[in-house]
Amino acid sequence: MSTRWRLLEKAGFGPDFTLLDEYVSELNRWNKAIRLVGPRDEEGIARQVVDSLGPFFIEPPTFPLLDIGSGAGLPAIPLACLWRGERVVCLEPRAKRASFLRHMVRHLGLDTVEVAEGRAEEVIKSDPAMAGSFSTVTARAVASVEELLEMSRPYLASEGKVVLGRGPQPPVMVEGWRLRTDENYLGPGGEKRTVLVYLPDNQ
Repeated sequence: MSTRWRLLEKAGFGPDFTLLDEYVSELNRWNKAIRLVGPRDEEGIARQVVDSLGPFFIEPPTFPLLDIGSGAGLPAIPLACLWRGERVVCLEPRAKRASFLRHMVRHLGLDTVEVAEGRAEEVIKSDPAMAGSFSTVTARAVASVEELLEMSRPYLASEGKVVLGRGPQPPVMVEGWRLRTDENYLGPGGEKRTVLVYLPDNQ
């Protein structure tokens, strides 16, 4: 096993990381033409993949899962690689990134992964079947906690949860939501991180 996935192995993920290696390689290739992520080499991208999965070291994903503002597919595509066969939806408003995500789904053979192009507020109107469909909704730094919870609510199943990975910060209490988990952990480079898990008040 490549040392790049050692933290994932310690967290109980795997044991097969072949698809993650292929994802990193293909993302690195595309990143030279379209700026999708900050790192400029495979090892840097691999660290970003591990960082995106950090919240799920503490709060295991449940499915179906929706990733709002999926961008280059973090964490949706890595989660789909590790949990083959589970339904994952990447929601991405930017056309070039949505195109990359569709390519990656085909390239990796992720038959149960879907790409929804558009803003969260618009997609739910054009595809009402997505309402109340997701056991986990997640997002990475695309908006404030309050805004993300507002975007997530219509997609969330009755027993669903919102899982957010953030930098270190005080707990954010939001009306209509219960903060079930507020836990600190270290990222792949020792960075301080926080995972927040919210449940709607009606649960």
